[in-house]
Amino acid sequence: MIWRKTGFVVVVCLLLGWGGFAGAADAVNGGKLYARFCQNCHGSDGAGQIPGAPDFSRGERMLRADTVIVDSIKNGMGMMPAYRGQLTTRELFDLTAYLRTLRR
Repeated sequence: MIWRKTGFVVVVCLLLGWGGFAGAADAVNGGKLYARFCQNCHGSDGAGQIPGAPDFSRGERMLRADTVIVDSIKNGMGMMPAYRGQLTTRELFDLTAYLRTLRR
């Protein structure tokens, strides 16, 4: 009986779109967000334009989990401002998906 109720709850959650962010993020939208919010400091290729900006094209920073990267963008880091309240959670994951495309 408990499995039946659990299955019902899962189906309802999926139908209501409450599946979290298990679906693929939109790297195309992330690229638009990157151009608007990130490119001035991180460069068009992710190599960094200003001292201290991480080089996303080298990939070391991108070895972190998506949630860690999203939290860094949301809360800011070092000289980077926080984007909490400016970007939705979906946009933060889209941006993270785009950052992963910059790796050489």
